[in-house]
Amino acid sequence: MSEFIVLGLIPGTHIQITFVLWMLLTVGFGVGFIVWAVHRAHIVRDWFIGFRLLMLTRQRISSDLN
Repeated sequence: MSEFIVLGLIPGTHIQITFVLWMLLTVGFGVGFIVWAVHRAHIVRDWFIGFRLLMLTRQRISSDLN
C-alpha cells in the first residue's frame, strides 16, 4: 500500500496524483474559498446596514418625541 502512495497512485483506481493535479486542486479550492468569503462578506454587510438603519430610525423617532 505504501508503494502506491509513494508513486502517487490511488489504491484501487488508475488515477495518479501528479503535481499538476495538486496545483489544480489547490487553485480550485482557493477560488472556491474566495467566492465563499466574498458572498459571506456581502451577507454580513447587509446585516450591518440593516441594523444601523434600524438604530438610526429608532434614534430619530425618540428625538422627535422629546
